[in-house]
Amino acid sequence: MERFRQRFKSNEDSLDIGQLLQNTLGIGAALILFSLILVTCVDVVGRYFFSSPLSGAFEITELLLAALVFAALPLTTERKEHIEVDLINVVLRGPSQRYLSAFAGLFSAALLATFAWRLAAHAFSAAQDGAVTNALNIPLAPFGYLAAFSCLVSAFIAFTRGIEPPRDFDQDVRDDNA
Repeated sequence: MERFRQRFKSNEDSLDIGQLLQNTLGIGAALILFSLILVTCVDVVGRYFFSSPLSGAFEITELLLAALVFAALPLTTERKEHIEVDLINVVLRGPSQRYLSAFAGLFSAALLATFAWRLAAHAFSAAQDGAVTNALNIPLAPFGYLAAFSCLVSAFIAFTRGIEPPRDFDQDVRDDNA
């Protein structure tokens, strides 16, 4: 366990959530993307050269794309790479920007937590009903649980940004543009 902690520590002797996410979800997202490439290549080669497409390639692609989006969601939230429209921040300065940033983080956290709750409820229902894909009979519940967990992790990250927004907003913007 100590070796695990040492691997993910930042320079300040605290757990670096960004590095942890990169080493888990980042690698997972890369593997999912590689799987998507592999499925597509096998399907195209099979379809055009052997007149035998990959059975269920469409379903596999759908599920892998959903998994990719939700695996990358916490990474995107942690890196502050969501699309933002700063219409109000242009006219606000100083503490007002900080309060608006805190509100945005807390609002995002509430929205993501709501998504997590609804996705978990839907996944639980799919698990009880035994919902599977049409052609390959792949269970859908694990993908719903992945989506719910991803939204929950993203909500936690957004919540921490909401309760501790940047102190010097202009400095934070300059650092992001560098």
